[in-house]
Amino acid sequence: MRMPNLSLPPPAAAAPLDEGQALGVWRLEKPLPDGEQAHAGQWYAAHHAMATEQKAAVLVLDRSDQGAGVMLRYADQAGDLARLQHPRIAVPSDSGVTPDAHPYLIIEGEHGEPLLPQLQAISLRQRIELLVQLCEALRSAHQQGWLLSELDPAMIWLGPDDGVHLMGLGLARIPDPTDPFDRGISLGASPAFIAPERRKGEPPSLASEVYSLGAFARMLVCGWEETPRGLAPLRGSAGKAWPSLRDDPLTRLDNLLRSAQAESAELRTRGAEELADELRDWLGLNPPRSATALVAPAKKPTKPPAWWRRWLRPTQP
Repeated sequence: MRMPNLSLPPPAAAAPLDEGQALGVWRLEKPLPDGEQAHAGQWYAAHHAMATEQKAAVLVLDRSDQGAGVMLRYADQAGDLARLQHPRIAVPSDSGVTPDAHPYLIIEGEHGEPLLPQLQAISLRQRIELLVQLCEALRSAHQQGWLLSELDPAMIWLGPDDGVHLMGLGLARIPDPTDPFDRGISLGASPAFIAPERRKGEPPSLASEVYSLGAFARMLVCGWEETPRGLAPLRGSAGKAWPSLRDDPLTRLDNLLRSAQAESAELRTRGAEELADELRDWLGLNPPRSATALVAPAKKPTKPPAWWRRWLRPTQP
């Protein structure tokens, strides 16, 4: 696989590229709004030069520490990441450098467009359903040895099927708590989506992942504000955004959001798996996935490493 030259010119934001711009075998179409002011780069729709029905998403990165971090992570993980299989997780298939020396990543396929600019037309129930889909996709990623090391809202898309698509640039292998590179933040995600222990330099974990999911859930439910350091979900009750919500579901939803974003990792919801079950229960989709798994035929489970085993299921008394 061809890797870009990572010796980049001085930092600079990528200038808008013209429609029809050639990047290898791909031709750019329209730039895609992602609802953010500060992140790693600019998204574009693209098609293959020789087979125009073949579509892709292109992320043109800024020349910055964040952009270099994204490319270094991709170069380090490209071979393994290509084997990750889930219909709602998309990973880069190629990379390169634009004529003005901005690195870019190609994600082949039709993935829709970033979610945030489309959120106004989506009901609360649909938003919760999208969160369930995201958590279920991460459940599969965990089973394949990956977790979401960092969550940038610009990487969550609404697909052509009206389902969630995770542009998986923030994924990292688990477990590897000794890898110093994985302690860094490469996407330039807002601090509001980064768990407190990650801000202190600890490696990513299933506990830090659920904190990020909780922040994203709060943003979808309660709204967000733009700050000098990026987007931040609004605090307070979900009732401010959804005044017609009845007291019981409102209280349950507020408790769910608080638990996922507890400051202490020990007090948080135990991973995306449990968060998915709680969201499904809130929607009235019973029984939750973990309950049906108890009666379904299953292969002998692989024993997870001790450092993250307890985040996959509640600790037994």
